[in-house]
Amino acid sequence: MSAKTWTIVAVIMALAAAGGAYFYFNQGGLQSAGNSGSVNANYEALPTDHTMGDPKAKVVVIEYASPTCPVCAHFMTDLFPKVKSDYIDTGKVFWVYRTFMRGPDDASAEKIARCMPKDKYMSFTDSLYRNQSKWDYEFGIPSPDGVHAALVALAGESGMSAADVDKCLASTNDEAAINKVGDDAVAKYQVNATPTFVVNGQPEAGFEHLNARIDAAIAGK
Repeated sequence: MSAKTWTIVAVIMALAAAGGAYFYFNQGGLQSAGNSGSVNANYEALPTDHTMGDPKAKVVVIEYASPTCPVCAHFMTDLFPKVKSDYIDTGKVFWVYRTFMRGPDDASAEKIARCMPKDKYMSFTDSLYRNQSKWDYEFGIPSPDGVHAALVALAGESGMSAADVDKCLASTNDEAAINKVGDDAVAKYQVNATPTFVVNGQPEAGFEHLNARIDAAIAGK
């Protein structure tokens, strides 16, 4: 997107955060792929997937998003609630969330999220999106020290100590799994931007035509 578009989205995000916009994943029965039962053939489960909805739904949407992506945050906080109510809550869509790395700060945020207890992964991810302007370098946060301090503060709100954050960031335990998500996204779906939505195996960059793509998949087109 153009610099002007990014600026507009950044303003939208700041307003949304100030208004208490809420990330709906942590209200909707999120589960790990291991507990999701029989799923649509269009969905190849990864052990670290975070999902919502009926795993037997006709349509599977895999969302690739980045914690540092303002457009992703705009989608999650402002637009996703209606997607959830229209498609997921009605049993039409099984939703899969995956983090796609755009840069090192995404990796740091994702490592911390994975170090959280499993039931706090998405609530912390929610916090990353809602508070993006406080820690994302694209909002002028001095990197890397400012980003690190802000991530430590956000993790602290979820109950993780600064020492545990640093231990988590120093660990290499999750790096292979984190990299695999990105490698698979590129190899299978040619993902090169966020957000990207894969609707029954077909990638859709951006959310402008997402509803139309979902409706077509529901109709069998």
